[in-house]
Amino acid sequence: MPAHQLAAILPEREFVLYQAYAVKRMLPQRRQEMYLAQICSVLAQVHSNTDVSVMDFLFDPVEEIELDEDEVLAHFDFKPRNKG
Repeated sequence: MPAHQLAAILPEREFVLYQAYAVKRMLPQRRQEMYLAQICSVLAQVHSNTDVSVMDFLFDPVEEIELDEDEVLAHFDFKPRNKG
């Protein structure tokens, strides 16, 4: 159930208790995701020579790194030519 629906039907005290439970024990969907990620991590470690972690198999979005255009151009030694 989305948070806005819970806010409409749950008293504030129960909402705070539910939030504390979610932090302490994780919600069922998150627990299931963690269990599946652990299984995938173990299987990947057993069947390959690469280093993997549980974080590689979670659905958490990765924060994008902001790159400075000048640094990127300097890194690739980009020197555009003038047409003419």
